[in-house]
Amino acid sequence: MLPVLLPLIAFALPVLVINRSARRPVRKPYRYSLASFAAALGALCQEVWVFRQRAQAGDISGICDTAGAVLLLCAVIAAVTLLLNLIALGLSYEDE
Repeated sequence: MLPVLLPLIAFALPVLVINRSARRPVRKPYRYSLASFAAALGALCQEVWVFRQRAQAGDISGICDTAGAVLLLCAVIAAVTLLLNLIALGLSYEDE
């Protein structure tokens, strides 16, 4: 359940800041970005932990089968989180 929730949290926090920027901007948007990056990092660490567990269990074929998909998933999580946070911070600090 954790690998599903953490990327959703990582994506939802900057989207919240983006949606609120039109009405009433959040007071300290960098906190939302830090929490978003922390959730994304948690998701990436969870994936590495799953690989470690598989390696200890001797499931090398399982690692080889899923390595490309996990790498792509991690790259997408990192890129989308970075993009959403840049947009959120840009909208939050554009007036200053």
